[in-house]
Amino acid sequence: MKPRRAQSPIRTVLWIVALALLAGMGAWGVNRLTRAGVTVTEAVEAPVVQAFYSTGTMQPEREFPIRANVAGILTEVHVDKGDRVKAGDVLAVVTEPSLQYALDKAQAELAEKLARADEKRSPVLLEFDRRIDSTTGMLAIADREQARQQQAMESRAGSQADLDRAMDRVKLLTMDVEALRAQRAAKVLELAREVEVARSAVNTALWNLDQQTLRAPIDGVVLDRPTSRGTRVAVNDTLMRVADVTPARLVMRAAVDEEDIVNVSVGQLVQLTLYSFPGETFRGKVGRIYDQADAERRTFEVDVLFDSPHERFAPGMTGELAFILGQKDKAVVVPSQAVQAGAVWTVTSDGRLARNDVRIGLTSVERAEIISGIRVGETVVISPISSLQPGQRVRTSRIDPVQAAGINRKEKTPQGAAFKGIN
Repeated sequence: MKPRRAQSPIRTVLWIVALALLAGMGAWGVNRLTRAGVTVTEAVEAPVVQAFYSTGTMQPEREFPIRANVAGILTEVHVDKGDRVKAGDVLAVVTEPSLQYALDKAQAELAEKLARADEKRSPVLLEFDRRIDSTTGMLAIADREQARQQQAMESRAGSQADLDRAMDRVKLLTMDVEALRAQRAAKVLELAREVEVARSAVNTALWNLDQQTLRAPIDGVVLDRPTSRGTRVAVNDTLMRVADVTPARLVMRAAVDEEDIVNVSVGQLVQLTLYSFPGETFRGKVGRIYDQADAERRTFEVDVLFDSPHERFAPGMTGELAFILGQKDKAVVVPSQAVQAGAVWTVTSDGRLARNDVRIGLTSVERAEIISGIRVGETVVISPISSLQPGQRVRTSRIDPVQAAGINRKEKTPQGAAFKGIN
């Protein structure tokens, strides 16, 4: 057996160094593998808008219900759903036979009153004229008798008593003539009033008869299918609706939740997207807030007026609305998911976590304004946010702020529609 050769000291040292290096690399690898991984981006300066969202349907700003003015049978219908009409066009006719009878009766009564009031034909006035003529004739005779008695007294051939009787007769007949003339004048006024009452009754009957005919109150379009011909209707029954549907007269009627309605005011800015116009955003303002809530849905109706209506707008189009609560052209912003419990986690230059208390300003679906606590350019953690510890070393995976916070791109609303330029 050959004797074992002794190991070189240099070779031993090399082996020790190699083993030490391997041990160090292993420890580094283990440490590397045990660090938490986080997704990060940078705080940037960008516009921000805070809003709440709702859905809505395009409707005419004002609708005109066409209601029956009289009870009867709907005998004529001249329009159908979608027909365009001009103001004054006949839409339908409701027939009530008693209205024609009432007119005929009123006209007959008017003719009778006119005959009674005719100076040349009225039996009542002719009788007054006969009595006045008769009494006037008797007065003329009495005047002559008074003159004869006066002459007799002057010639001492008559008595004072005869003269007094003649004078009393003249006075009495004069009063009778004046009374008859006054009575005749009063009768003329009475008959004239009766004529006016009868004429008013005719006008009322004519108006009632005309109420059978229903006309368009404006230039517009028939919104729904009218009630069928032959239907018996009551007063105030709605037979159809007419509205001006030109784009300038259309509004977006939104259903706003009761918790949001307190943040709505007339003139408030609104941004809208319509499913009929994908990729387009429209601007408008709140025009009207309805006081009565929908008891079942717990929502309030709000009308939004378009700033620049599209020529292809039509009733029934639907879409989503962003009611603007606040906006800034320049603000320090981070992705909304980076904010938790009033704090934002950042990564320091040596790869350690730091928890930063922040003051939040405006918030939107994808981003939040940081008023204080974070500066532009700082690296912020997007996810995960839970189970982080200050000073903890982390591995980072960066996402560009444009992607992370939705800068200069469409922002998704909670309902899924895209709003361009919300922030």
